[in-house]
Amino acid sequence: MKRLAMMMVAVAMLGITTAAAQSQTLRIGVKGGLNLSEFSLKSSDFDTDNRMGFFVGPIVNINLPMPGLAINLAGLYNQHEYKVSNETFKHKTLDVPLNLRYAIGLGETANVFVEAGPQIAFTLGDRALQYRDNDLGDVNWHFNDTDLSANFGAGFTISHLQISVSYNVPLGKTGEFEWGRGTEDQLLHTKSSAKKWQIAAAWYF
Repeated sequence: MKRLAMMMVAVAMLGITTAAAQSQTLRIGVKGGLNLSEFSLKSSDFDTDNRMGFFVGPIVNINLPMPGLAINLAGLYNQHEYKVSNETFKHKTLDVPLNLRYAIGLGETANVFVEAGPQIAFTLGDRALQYRDNDLGDVNWHFNDTDLSANFGAGFTISHLQISVSYNVPLGKTGEFEWGRGTEDQLLHTKSSAKKWQIAAAWYF
């Protein structure tokens, strides 16, 4: 997964460089917003809950030679919050989405668009968290170094302001739980995944 993530970052940067050389319009801005994580576990021993988080970071949008088409690349600091049973965890990542966008113009400075593309998330800080559960024993949560996911979104742009809504779907597990239960402290495992709805605003300079 880590090699694949690094390869995708390299391809993304090469694509941005090539497109920038051929493009007539390159816009740089700042993007931020809120996400709602739909966290799920493949085990009935845990109760999960949807939680809010936020993200912020730079974004680059490059128009392609074909009318209406553009690509955009961002580097977003993202803080997720997950609630499992009675414990709340924070997961901090650096998200790198690369989206292909198709826009329909509404005058000279406005448009509506749809977009889709891959996203790589790099875990920041501690990957492993631990807590004690009265019923389950010691619970260990291991986040992946990197996660690969897909974005699907839509929005509109008016002059310098852009508003968008997107849905992020993991292409694999987000992490893994490990816990001991019973008199012999049998070790059990379950995989986790996190889908996200995101509402974002961006301002292009």
